[in-house]
Amino acid sequence: ELHVYAGHANPGIARLAARVSTGELTDVEKIAGTFTAGGIELAVVGPECPLIAGVVDALRARGIPTVGATRAQARLEGDKAFMRDLLRRRVGWGSPAWQLVQTGQQAGEFIETVGDVAVKPVGLTGGKGVRVMGVHFEDKAQVIDYIEGWIKQDGRVLLEERLVGEEFSRMAFVSDGVVLAMPVAQDFKYAYDGDRGNMTGGMGAYTCAGGSLPFLEQSDLDTADRMMVETVAALNTETGEGYRGFLYGQFIATPDGVRVIEFNARLGDPEAINVMALLEADAVEMCREIASGELAAGQALFSERASVVKYLVPAGYPDDPAEPDVFDLDLAKITGSGFSVIFASVEPVGRRYRSLGSRTLAVVGLGESPGQVSGQMEALLGRVQPAGLRHRSDIGDERVIQGKLQRMIDLRKGRSVHA
Repeated sequence: ELHVYAGHANPGIARLAARVSTGELTDVEKIAGTFTAGGIELAVVGPECPLIAGVVDALRARGIPTVGATRAQARLEGDKAFMRDLLRRRVGWGSPAWQLVQTGQQAGEFIETVGDVAVKPVGLTGGKGVRVMGVHFEDKAQVIDYIEGWIKQDGRVLLEERLVGEEFSRMAFVSDGVVLAMPVAQDFKYAYDGDRGNMTGGMGAYTCAGGSLPFLEQSDLDTADRMMVETVAALNTETGEGYRGFLYGQFIATPDGVRVIEFNARLGDPEAINVMALLEADAVEMCREIASGELAAGQALFSERASVVKYLVPAGYPDDPAEPDVFDLDLAKITGSGFSVIFASVEPVGRRYRSLGSRTLAVVGLGESPGQVSGQMEALLGRVQPAGLRHRSDIGDERVIQGKLQRMIDLRKGRSVHA
């Protein structure tokens, strides 16, 4: 049986679960008590908030085998400055130039040294706090104002040199020293087609058949995988605990090699939807092996197909989402067309649904290529997308992917390209 504790009653999960409890995701004692009383034999902690709050520690202390990073290990995601410092001290490579600044003057001096930067609040922002020079700011004065705002709130902010290249996501099942990599995905962070607008938690993602992406070389994958293995080893040493959970690496391929953008101590969203739709192994058995330290190298198995995920979001997301809106959804037409739906920030209202202001639901498709799946999905969404919701039409588009490939070819050859 599946027993669930969640922030709200997700209609998709409710259909699968024998019991759903709701409450604050950081209420460690309530969560631990709920699962202990329920006689749970295996727990999987998904979101970052309960991981950072120490839910895994509490469950394991009660004798429940649990998949997820401990509180100390989850600092890899919860504290970006800790992550960079850990890589500096225990790995020694893979980061861009970076500096933790506490004043606008320090920020200005760093910008003068490295040029354009990415501004990263040190804590959790749901993927919406990062701003990039050359994209979100018209001049240096604007970026300094933004930096000083975060300094006023948090006392410090992380600055990193802006890297030019193509980003990709590599996730893995991890148990102690075993790291099993999943197919590579590329997500689309910006709110609108053509990478316009502000950052979001992710508007969707795609994978290609074969597990890589056209613009990546084998050496790029090898470097990313090496970084993940060495980071797990560093974290195990740092915390004195074997990492048993999921690890998400966000990387960027540049003309000078692969660099780490960030790590998450969980499955990344939306990319997790892509890769789990491709998983052919028994997911529950794999989680049991992760939690018990019995995961064996080389056993993960994924379908040799492409996948596309597109989120439907409120029209003003992420900056100005509308008030919660009730809508109809023709699930039968979607599933009858060969696609599936993953519910997110939404709740049931009788036979209808109410958007809760963030990413509402994801449409998922599998096929021979991202372009094929995306084209079929666009035809479907033109018929069934509810009024008041929108999506990015360019996710998985073949022309977009080919443009990324040509851009990386030009970068590797030293040609000037638009950053």
